[in-house]
Amino acid sequence: MSEAFPVIGQSERSTAGLLRIATAIETATTLDELLMLALNEFVQGLGVSLCGVLLLDAGGETLSLVSTFPPRVSLPPPFPLRDFPLTQRALQQRQWLQIADVAELLNQPDRAPTAAQVLSMLAEARIRSLLVIPLVAQDRVIGALAFATIDQVRRFDESEVSLARLMASQLAAAITAFRTIEEAEHRKAELATLNDIAAAVNSLLDPHDIYLLVMEKINQFFQVDAGSLLMLDSETEELVFVITLERGQEKLVGMRVPPGVGIVGDVARTQQYAIVHDPARDPRFYRDVSDGIGYDVHSILCVPIVVKGRTIGVIELLNKRTGYFTEEEAIRLTRMATTIGIALENARLFQQVSTVRDRFEAIVNSTSDGILMADMRGVVVASNVVAARLFRRSREALLGCQLDDLIAELLARAQEVAEPAWLNDGAPHPVIEIELADGPGRYLRHTIVPVLDAGGMQIGRLALFENIDKERELARLREDYTGMLIHDLRAPLTAIMNGIMMVQRGLGGPISPQQQELLGIAYQGSQAMLEMVNTLLDISKMEQGRMNLNLEPLSPYAVVDKAIERLTAYAQQRQITLIQDLAVGLPPIEVDQEKIARVLQNLIDNAIKFSPTGSVVTIGARCLTLTDETEDQQIDIPLSLPALPAGTWLIYWVRDEGPGIPPQFHARIFEKFGQVQHQKSQGTGLGLTFCKLAVEAHRGQIWLRSREGEGSIFAFALPVAR
Repeated sequence: MSEAFPVIGQSERSTAGLLRIATAIETATTLDELLMLALNEFVQGLGVSLCGVLLLDAGGETLSLVSTFPPRVSLPPPFPLRDFPLTQRALQQRQWLQIADVAELLNQPDRAPTAAQVLSMLAEARIRSLLVIPLVAQDRVIGALAFATIDQVRRFDESEVSLARLMASQLAAAITAFRTIEEAEHRKAELATLNDIAAAVNSLLDPHDIYLLVMEKINQFFQVDAGSLLMLDSETEELVFVITLERGQEKLVGMRVPPGVGIVGDVARTQQYAIVHDPARDPRFYRDVSDGIGYDVHSILCVPIVVKGRTIGVIELLNKRTGYFTEEEAIRLTRMATTIGIALENARLFQQVSTVRDRFEAIVNSTSDGILMADMRGVVVASNVVAARLFRRSREALLGCQLDDLIAELLARAQEVAEPAWLNDGAPHPVIEIELADGPGRYLRHTIVPVLDAGGMQIGRLALFENIDKERELARLREDYTGMLIHDLRAPLTAIMNGIMMVQRGLGGPISPQQQELLGIAYQGSQAMLEMVNTLLDISKMEQGRMNLNLEPLSPYAVVDKAIERLTAYAQQRQITLIQDLAVGLPPIEVDQEKIARVLQNLIDNAIKFSPTGSVVTIGARCLTLTDETEDQQIDIPLSLPALPAGTWLIYWVRDEGPGIPPQFHARIFEKFGQVQHQKSQGTGLGLTFCKLAVEAHRGQIWLRSREGEGSIFAFALPVAR
């Protein structure tokens, strides 16, 4: 009788423990709370140091430790059941497993790496004995209940095993019930998420908004730290990050992953989801992305987005906040990805339609020039921000206005309106320059061009208002530089030349022949610089209309002789032959001899400078009487004429056999400091500018004909009778 009391006491304690477990099951509101309360009772009821619950995945291939008591800060990743044959056999046969001493297993050879890692973790936790009880519910093994001792070898007897099995059966039934409820709740939440995404497709037009909503819902649903949506570029086969949400912040947008690279590339290729619990050990892991933003990846769930059998993208979730990703979650996300794929495909189709419009809008609004587009009736149908500021009204207010009225309004505000000859010489559309008192661009260059459709039919007009403030500022700086040369260099240069000349004459004492030679070189250099300064002075005066011409009747032949006389020695030095092709009986012309001789001299000098050794430079002249019916082919000169007024004209030209001038430099070669990029020489870029201004001061015109590799012809026309 005395031996029965301990048994009765133990039975009462077991019954009391089971009742407490039943109470915990009845009062728990979540599965995590149930496991925590139950495991606490299990530890006390069986007198062990540690108790834990391991659950199988849907396929029964991996086992995950989901809860322990005492609680652990972090839980190990799931492990393949095949690496633990004893546990696998026990679960398959639904038999309990007892390991008296874990330390003995560490010494066994040929263990799988995962098994060795788990056993090493058990050893670090000082676990010695284990009792594993299968969790069976509804005739299906769902996991295992494990009891462990620390620093103590213990063999559990039959009564303790029976009690543990009874506890396991209660827990398995409760887990199954909670799982059923949670699955229903998850399915409900999944449907709600998909409904929100489907509604977004109908209400949101911007693909970015859809991408953002998709990842917000998915990150919230799966409780992850970060999630990415990658879309497949059909041209390059690269996966492109369209959005990444890390705790509500967008990152990585536009970053590309090469085809087939990384876990995302493998998932896109195989169309199979991937769960990675230890990315650092996975050879597919593409660390360039995470390392680039300093993000530490612990776990990954990646599923493909497949539409009509074709992969269009990938959803990647990182670092689940509670535990590790499960097979159930992978299946659920794969199911959701089907609906999401339809939404994203609709967004992609919309993006294709709007891409051209968006690009045009971005280009138009990023320029500093004003742009107005009008239809064939002259009604404005599009404008940019700069045009709105220019016309002092909103973009919406510009729509519907008459283009001609707007331009007339702008010209009425202008302080000055000009039509530069160098811009309108042969230009298909008139160009004018406008100076305003104020506004976003004080100096504007305006033109109107036709808008053509794909078939070449005109469908409207485009009015352009180019901001040339910087161009004018550069011109002003050049003028200031020219003024400095004129006013600050001329006087000291004259003094230097006078000093050199007096020394050459012996006013400072006798000089040797060598000194005389050096002084001559210095005088010639100073003379060349003074000529350049005088040229700048003449250009400045002619630009401002202050140049007084010393007009006198002259023989055209004398002008040519004077120009050639100055360059004969230079041509001989370069082995260039100068040929004159002057018509007989040229009439006298009334010109400033010095200016026109310098024009010819500059043209001949350039021809010699850019001609190859042994070549020929031709100086020609003809007198032509033009009428409105005169055609170019009836004129005996080697180039076509510009639009000259009717009358009698003397045409001079200089032809060389040099490298020629590319067409893009024809318009600006007569500007100050204008030179052909690959033909720069020791010149200043002022000679042709002087020629143009001097000829125009005589009411003439200058032009050129040139093609690369075929030489150049510079010509100018002077009126014979004033």
